[in-house]
Amino acid sequence: MQPLRRLLLSIGESRDPDRIERLPGLSNRNFRVVLGQDEYIVRLASRDVDRLGISRQVEAEALRLAYDAGLGPDVVRYVLPEGDLITRPIPARPFSERPETYREVETLRSIVRVVRRVHELPPLRHAFDPFAQIRESLRRAAEFNVPLPTGSERVLLRVDEIEAARGPLKPPYLALCHNDLFAGNLLDAHPIRLVDWEFAGMGDVFFDLATLLVSCDEASPLPEEQRHAILCEYFGDETPTHRRRLDDMVLVVQLHVVAWGLTHHMLGTPEHGWEGFTYLGFATDLLTELLARL
Repeated sequence: MQPLRRLLLSIGESRDPDRIERLPGLSNRNFRVVLGQDEYIVRLASRDVDRLGISRQVEAEALRLAYDAGLGPDVVRYVLPEGDLITRPIPARPFSERPETYREVETLRSIVRVVRRVHELPPLRHAFDPFAQIRESLRRAAEFNVPLPTGSERVLLRVDEIEAARGPLKPPYLALCHNDLFAGNLLDAHPIRLVDWEFAGMGDVFFDLATLLVSCDEASPLPEEQRHAILCEYFGDETPTHRRRLDDMVLVVQLHVVAWGLTHHMLGTPEHGWEGFTYLGFATDLLTELLARL
C-alpha cells in the first residue's frame, strides 16, 4: 500500500484511511479510500501503456475536458508521466451491474446522446488507431511465440478489408472518442457519466458506437433492435453505409480487446481479474470465437 499512501500524501492527506476497498480493474489497481468525511477513487496505473496506444498526457487533458462538460469525474490529482490518478467518486452504479437495464433501447439512446457530446469535445493531438494495435499485437505475439489459435492470421486479412473499405478517416467521423465504452466505465448517473478515459484520442466515432454493442459481453454483440436504435439516435436514421460501418467496427472492437489482452500478457502485467483469469487465456478464448465466425 505504500504507493497508495504516497499518492494520498501528494494531496496533503496524511491521515490513516478509515477504509480502503479494492475496486474492479483488470490492468490498473483501483481503490475506494475513505478518510473521515472525505472519499476518493484512487488508480495506481499500469506502466508501459504506450504499447497499448495510450497517452497519459492526452488522458489528463481528456479528463479535464470531460469534467468541464459534465461528462467525467472531478480530478483531484493526476501524476505524469505515471498516470496515477485520484478522483472524487460519482454516486452511481456502473451499467456492468445492471446489464438488463443497459440493454433497454431507451437506456442505449440516452447513452448515445452522451457519446455524441463526447465527440463534440475539442480535438486533442493523439490518434487512437485500433487497426495498428491489432496488427502490432499479433506481430509481436508471433515474434515471441505466443500460442495463438490456428488460422489467427486470417483476422489480419479481414482487418485490412475493413480499413480499406472505410478509407481515410475525416470529420464528422473523426472526433475525440472515449474508445473504452464498456459497461463498467458507464455510470448510471443523472446525467450518465463516463470514467476511465485512458484510451481517449482522435478516432472513428463508429468505434465508440460499436463498443456499445459489446459493452456487456465482448463475445456477444447486441441484436438488430439495439443496432438500429444506436444509429438512429446518433445520425437521425440508419443508412446502409452506416450499418455496414457499424457492423464492421464491432469486429474491430472485439479484435482490439484481443490485442489488449495479448499486449498485457507480453508486458507481464499483473493479473487482477476474476479467479482463473489470465490475459492470454482471455485473449485466445475470444480470438477462437471470432475465428469461428469468419
